[in-house]
Amino acid sequence: MTFPDSAMLGNWILSWIQTDGAIHGFHNHSVWGGNPYRWSDFTAGHSTWASPFLAGMSHALAKQPHAEGAALLSRLIQFQTSSFQPDGQYAHIGFQVGELLNFGLIHNAITNLSLGLAALNGREYLPDADIQSIRQAVLKNMEACQRYGGGRATHNATANQDYARLWGKLVFQQAFDDRRWYDEIPQDLDFMIEHFHVGGFPDDECVATYRSLNDLSAVEPAEYYGLMICPLVMAYEVYGDQKYLDQAGRICRHVARSAWQDERGHIRFHRMWYQRDGHWIKNRQPMLIAGMGDSLEGIHAYLQHMPDPELEHFLKRCDETYAHYQNARGYFASATGWQSEVDIAPSTAWHAHDFRYLTRRQSVDTAFWERFFAPYEKMSVLLGDQCLWFEYGDYWQIRDYFWQDVYALLGRKDEVTFGRDMVWIGGDRALPVHYQCPDAPVFLRTDDAIYLVSGDEEQIDLTSVAALPYRGKS
Repeated sequence: MTFPDSAMLGNWILSWIQTDGAIHGFHNHSVWGGNPYRWSDFTAGHSTWASPFLAGMSHALAKQPHAEGAALLSRLIQFQTSSFQPDGQYAHIGFQVGELLNFGLIHNAITNLSLGLAALNGREYLPDADIQSIRQAVLKNMEACQRYGGGRATHNATANQDYARLWGKLVFQQAFDDRRWYDEIPQDLDFMIEHFHVGGFPDDECVATYRSLNDLSAVEPAEYYGLMICPLVMAYEVYGDQKYLDQAGRICRHVARSAWQDERGHIRFHRMWYQRDGHWIKNRQPMLIAGMGDSLEGIHAYLQHMPDPELEHFLKRCDETYAHYQNARGYFASATGWQSEVDIAPSTAWHAHDFRYLTRRQSVDTAFWERFFAPYEKMSVLLGDQCLWFEYGDYWQIRDYFWQDVYALLGRKDEVTFGRDMVWIGGDRALPVHYQCPDAPVFLRTDDAIYLVSGDEEQIDLTSVAALPYRGKS
């Protein structure tokens, strides 16, 4: 059995965290295919979609206390609980659209959930000031998000978004012993089950959810189902109603039984089911690898109440998938099937969801924290079919193969913006010189293989999702 390295995953995310607690990243959405480069936004600053890292830290600290880890979590909380737009929505909620977008329920809801989990898990070690900051921030944002359906599930809801809001309410209720939503939560859950749940594929023991009641031709992609499963399981724990656990189990089976095996022999999430000529058809890819954590955490939570060998085996197979696609630097390959930067550019935001799941599922000890905070000195490369990801220290790049000129994107982990390399052109759009990484390796893609043209192979941790084999130095 092979497990992913959650300590190095945390180490990698840590390398993007700023002194003020912001979590930077190239915010690549490996399900929809967008990112700030594709949207011509060119920002790589904080994203609230990375807030599950706070929850993951709180899981790890609850299992193994660590002073430096607790101080880091406190810094993250202080940033997130003070980062608001004037209307009460959180700042930096655009994710793959970057700072062009400043509205949307899901990126507010996931932040409330993450902060609530940090408070719930951190009551023994977080300063009371942080706990109170979380309480005030969540209530402020929940009020601001009344604009989305009046704060309740409605026929205009988006399934994963309204479920995420309900999960956040359940966690807040438990963390602060606050029953203000106690009666309405089961009402909203019952509404979602009645109107959004649909059964029958792959079989009658499974349930999926429509994303929107305005379009019944497709259901949610696999990576979102943890946002439904986890609140259903938690509602079972709080209200004792068996139907919530039963529905959670049916969704778990939908995810597990819709999975497929890729050409490398590893289990993968399906993309979605859609209707064609009156039949439900499964679409497998393009689909993410990094970002499975929400749904896997839901299955893990369900298994705490209902042992199921099929689902436990599925989690183990997904552990192996993570491990196979993990670079020694700590990040996973983002996806397959896009044939572009979307496959290889790792997003701290999606990886934060995986970190939250893995710290809940795996053990944490003193060695975890030693590796989490250890310096990382090597270069890192992930090869794709059309381009490659490179990072070294604060430098990150989406590079082209030798004598190709499509991407040439340069960024720094300590900068909010990135851009196209225009060093040979100059002018106002050219990046400052400190974006240029000296001695960045150059790779050549031929008809039969990929080769290293220049660079020290001993200093590079390399993985590949390219179809062509990598054959070292040419």
